[in-house]
Amino acid sequence: MRIGITYNLKDEISPGRIMNNESSEEFDSPATIKAIGDVFEKHGYTAIGLGGDLDVIEKIKRENVEFVFNLAEGLHGRNRESHIPSILEMMNIPYSGSDVLTLGLTLDKIITKKISAQAGIPVPRYIVAHTVSDTRDVEKKLEYPLITKPAWEGSSKGIYDNSKVYNKADLEENVKFLINAFPGQPVLVEEYIEGREVTVGVIGNTHPEILGVMEIASKVNPGGDVFYSLETKRDWKTLIDYKMPPELNRLLLNHLTYRALSAYKEFNCRDIARIDFRVSEKKNRLFMLEVNPLPGLSPEYGDLVIMAKMRGISYEDLIMSIFKHALKRYRANKVIFNHEKV
Repeated sequence: MRIGITYNLKDEISPGRIMNNESSEEFDSPATIKAIGDVFEKHGYTAIGLGGDLDVIEKIKRENVEFVFNLAEGLHGRNRESHIPSILEMMNIPYSGSDVLTLGLTLDKIITKKISAQAGIPVPRYIVAHTVSDTRDVEKKLEYPLITKPAWEGSSKGIYDNSKVYNKADLEENVKFLINAFPGQPVLVEEYIEGREVTVGVIGNTHPEILGVMEIASKVNPGGDVFYSLETKRDWKTLIDYKMPPELNRLLLNHLTYRALSAYKEFNCRDIARIDFRVSEKKNRLFMLEVNPLPGLSPEYGDLVIMAKMRGISYEDLIMSIFKHALKRYRANKVIFNHEKV
């Protein structure tokens, strides 16, 4: 089988695309693409780098690609993660991971919250700010501290150490900054849940399973509140301690896995995803933050990869497991690949 790998590289961002130093935060390094390609080559497949630009269609045709392992984050707009999958579906090319609709829904934090709340999955209370004036009566709806986030970004883009605010002046300053830094994009203002950050990996399709439950804890404030900001992620080796399983009681762990599986199914995730939660210091209440159906797979710092390694699952086995779940899903729908034709 000839497997194409779609991706966006940090090294390929042109000066014209750079609005700030976060523009490529979600993108992969050449080392990640090579690592995944090496896994496929080791198992007898032909791995072909396709990138994620407009010429991907011609590359797929020229290379006679039968299947795509999709990592592409996309370049522009709220639906950017759906761009490559849309092309693949139009070309009738099987691919790994979630489909166009799931990727579009989950990148939008506001839509994610609305669907989750309707499904009974608890989320922090929030408002949406299109302008600074939209925060005028925030104290009537929310309680400080609050956190400000751009509504359509991943990898903690737009979420800084100073994104947590305790008063109206700082809130207005943050909203104004984000509106200017991420043009055309609303700002999500939500109650900050003081407590612990926990992420849950889910893998599979018809009967998805929990890959792991991992706490993202602070090295400098053990046992205390941890804020997984952009600055913290960039300095994770110094600031972050990963714990698996988290030091939570069995009832809360069961609740976490139940909610993660519920979110995975509610958004129709496929093959692999990571669901992020906060566990409050007050009464150990659980709140879902995000659904990540396109989780980072860096062999060095991807949260999902770290989680797998802590469970004794090698990088090679993780990649092949995602791939096999995707193949099984297509074969259940009686898809026959070119190399299988008699």
